[in-house]
Amino acid sequence: MLDSKFEAALPILEKIETAGYQAFFVGGSVRNHILNIPITDVDIATSAQPSAIQEIFPKVIPVGIEHGTVIVRHNHESFEVTTFRSEGSYSDNRHPDQVIFITDLNLDLSRRDFTMNAIAMDRSGDLFDPFNGKNDIRNKKIRTVGNPNDRFMEDALRIIRAFRFVSQLGFSIERDTLAAMGTSMELIETLAVERLANEIEKLFKGDYLTDAIFLCSKLNLWSNLPVFSKIDDVSSLLLNVHTPLNGLHEVFAYINIKIPAIEIKDIVKEWKQSNQTFHATKHLVESVELFTTYGLTPWLIYQLPDELYDSFIRLVKIDSGEEINKNQLQKMAKELPIQNKKMIAFSGNDLIKIYPDRLKGPWLKEYLDEIEYAIVTKKLTNNYNDIKEWVQTCHPPENA
Repeated sequence: MLDSKFEAALPILEKIETAGYQAFFVGGSVRNHILNIPITDVDIATSAQPSAIQEIFPKVIPVGIEHGTVIVRHNHESFEVTTFRSEGSYSDNRHPDQVIFITDLNLDLSRRDFTMNAIAMDRSGDLFDPFNGKNDIRNKKIRTVGNPNDRFMEDALRIIRAFRFVSQLGFSIERDTLAAMGTSMELIETLAVERLANEIEKLFKGDYLTDAIFLCSKLNLWSNLPVFSKIDDVSSLLLNVHTPLNGLHEVFAYINIKIPAIEIKDIVKEWKQSNQTFHATKHLVESVELFTTYGLTPWLIYQLPDELYDSFIRLVKIDSGEEINKNQLQKMAKELPIQNKKMIAFSGNDLIKIYPDRLKGPWLKEYLDEIEYAIVTKKLTNNYNDIKEWVQTCHPPENA
């Protein structure tokens, strides 16, 4: 019986075949189907060229049409459909210099990275496996399709993908493939950091992360990656990570917690990540530092966004070995006097009324921050008159 995600994509295959072309499920979805593990995206390979796919389906998004890839929209879902192709040389070790559309499934499968990803499946569930990928899956082996040196010269990202599959699947890497990875490692520096980031994030999420870190250290991957290359004894640092990290913000936070000299802004900049990643990383580092110094406090909970609770719990466990219950965090959050600044019954305008002769400046934010902290820590009730009296007591107008 096919997975529900394959079932949802079956009409795509059927329509392509009805139009006189071949169509197959390919790649990671087929691999995961064989492994009987969850399937995320379903990719389709076909002998039909993009122009034909555009004629067959009413809603087609030409995301990578020059390379034969389009997105077909069906029943409010998206399916990536790629024309069978062969590729020319890779002069930049990243992109094929030429893409040729073909009608031979086996030739299309031959350009793929690893045998376990070079298996096609038709709509009846029958497999087409010209490179014995199913056997490698059975033996938990990661093996390139054809000569490993050629595969890594074509695209060095395949080296990182091999490490990532070790982390995700718990597979080992076949001997010749592993040797070629070691001799091709310097090619990683030719890769765009955005592509690296995507694979490294997936690597750190894997259930077999410790195995992958050990292998990455053995082959000296880290010296070829931004930030990691600057860390002394990076292997020892990372081998302390015994649980998967669910995102680069957690990886970056762990690095900064252990090595504060490597600043968050520099890590995020070198990996070309977003401001959102920067702020998430900063929140996590500050929260772990507060916990290390004071334990779980209302102020810590107030400052920590609830979407980062799981990340915080993981990092505390890795950093100190202490276990925190998420329910405890949620309970403390519900008991906070306020949930954000907007709930404070006092404003900057109220402060100006108390100090009418004082020029506006940084003092306004400082006073408001003091009020906020006092309310959260229950030293002050969130009531206008109480806050006004408290401010005047702490900062008498005549001394302002």
